Amino acid sequence: MEEMPLPESIKERILNKVSNKSLALKAMEYISLVRKEDGSLWVKEDFKDTNNHALWFMVLACVNYAQRLLRGEELD
Repeated sequence: MEEMPLPESIKERILNKVSNKSLALKAMEYISLVRKEDGSLWVKEDFKDTNNHALWFMVLACVNYAQRLLRGEELD
């Protein structure tokens, strides 16, 4: 499996969706894309501090948004 950073295009679309852009930028530091052996892409998070609730929920939201964008969905 190959791990890579989120593409800038996905980051920008997520930032356009959220109201707290600075928190989203911090959350994206914990998110990456992984290419499986079959060539498919999925979103991975590596966040351990679940006591930081605001950041934890933003990480989860960004993972959700990124996965939806990878599937070609809109973020309405």
